[in-house]
Amino acid sequence: GSSPGMYQIVTGSDGALTIEDATHTNGVAVLRASNGNGSDNEYGGLAMGLNWRGEQNAVCYARIQLDAVATTKVEFGFTDAVGDAGAVNSLASNSFTATDAAVWVFDTDDTANFQFAAADGGTAITKIEAGNAFAATTWYTLMVQLEGGRARGLRFNAAVGLVEDTGFQPAAISDDVDLTPWLFVQLRTGTLDRNVSIDHWGAYQRRSSSN
Repeated sequence: GSSPGMYQIVTGSDGALTIEDATHTNGVAVLRASNGNGSDNEYGGLAMGLNWRGEQNAVCYARIQLDAVATTKVEFGFTDAVGDAGAVNSLASNSFTATDAAVWVFDTDDTANFQFAAADGGTAITKIEAGNAFAATTWYTLMVQLEGGRARGLRFNAAVGLVEDTGFQPAAISDDVDLTPWLFVQLRTGTLDRNVSIDHWGAYQRRSSSN
């Protein structure tokens, strides 16, 4: 991966982050699974760095849009590495590449719906599957809140109205493990690229576990 400024990129081949309309109000960044012709399981991941912890009540959020839905995987939330080919290994079997992670996941290898998945020291919680589909060319705001070892997912529609709240899930992540905010897109099959437009993303936490 590379570290241009305050973020890190990891790619499976030639994924990239590009800034669109950088000189205009409301310009967006675009995270690409492939910066050319795609191939099976090519990916691009975007991380802020391993500076965040559950014990400091870390929160991350992003307003994103996917250009096309078919044969795609998207993750957003917290994970424990900046170089994985996805925090979740198999959404269908609820297995993780990461040891600790709490992420919204959409993966057409499983369903066409948003799901919330998390793992604490390698032990996954029961996925939360509300049956809400991820629509293409539609803005969503996703948020993940950590409170010690608990994790909560919030999802908002294009008008920033709350449409899903998972509630705080216990034993969802290790509270004393360094984590990064994480956005990831992967092309499951085919030669077409998959792009995630990012209107904004950010994160914040307490300075320590006590204040």
